[in-house]
Amino acid sequence: MSANTRKKYFIHIKGIIVVTLIGTAISLLMSSSDIFSWRHLFINLLYCFMIGMSLWFGNFSINPILERLFGKKNLSPEWKLISSLIGMLLMSSSIILFVNWFWVEVIWGEEFSKFFLGSGSFIMIIEIIVVIIIALVLYINEFFNSWREAVKNEESLKREKLALEYDSLKNQVNPHFLFNSLNTLSGLIGKDEKKATRFVKQLSDIYRYVLENKDHELVPLYTEMKFVENYISLMKIRFGDNLIVISDIKETSKYKIIPLSIQMLVENAIKHNIVSKEMPLTISFSMEDEGELTVKNNLQKKSSILQGDSGEWEKHGLLNIKSRYEYLSQGVFKVNGVSTLPFPDGLDGYFIVNVPLIR
Repeated sequence: MSANTRKKYFIHIKGIIVVTLIGTAISLLMSSSDIFSWRHLFINLLYCFMIGMSLWFGNFSINPILERLFGKKNLSPEWKLISSLIGMLLMSSSIILFVNWFWVEVIWGEEFSKFFLGSGSFIMIIEIIVVIIIALVLYINEFFNSWREAVKNEESLKREKLALEYDSLKNQVNPHFLFNSLNTLSGLIGKDEKKATRFVKQLSDIYRYVLENKDHELVPLYTEMKFVENYISLMKIRFGDNLIVISDIKETSKYKIIPLSIQMLVENAIKHNIVSKEMPLTISFSMEDEGELTVKNNLQKKSSILQGDSGEWEKHGLLNIKSRYEYLSQGVFKVNGVSTLPFPDGLDGYFIVNVPLIR
């Protein structure tokens, strides 16, 4: 038996014992001291164990039922508390009614209607009140735990967003990028003034987009793809026909996407792969499946030793983007067909990233 299984059994046993003892104590306090006997105590204990065990397992199943009903919807802690309390009230009332019927009608062989019209209704109301008090303590504790977890997740998302923005700005502003951009620009100024002008405009558009959208949670897919086109245009001035880009993304698409994320995937493909006349790099964008953008490039990796690259961006950058997409959508972010680390190096000679789109 695993440690987790033993822990679950311990929680169930402890909970049932506590509920049984609380119920027995309340039952004895409400009974007349003149009728107390060991038989009376045993009957009360047996009754409270029966109803306590039923209530424990019944209420323990509420959260799994709610998870199946609401699926992957990110309910706030307040709505989780309210739905759990409503579920607890309905579940507890049904269990208390059934167990009392079973106890009176089946075990004692008496008419439940007489019991209910007599003292039974009062007993069941007291039982429901006790269950509500106990449940409030447990659910309020769970509410504050969920609230703390939600705050922690929000802070984690903020840190990941800042990290993505930092990586994007670093990739655009680092000396290597600036050196290549200015070097390309200086080569164009004397040879092709129109191309040099276009280069400067596209470079300024890139920086403007980064500054305008770095605080946005989502941007239209087409807006992001226009930004990526500008970035690719700069790269094509540098690499020429050695960099091939294919896209079938339509302007009418109503989907949204995390800003800068696709550009980082393109930058990653260029950074880690050989781009030459003998080995051209092809990057394609497609929407083969509804609600999913596929970014694909042929795999022809540079030597990590020669490039001084440890692969840390692939490890942390892709996981960063993946966690943000899965936080904001119900889709699954996949790299080479896998949604969890470690990501495979390639898939049939290609590096493929499936990005879930958001409506």
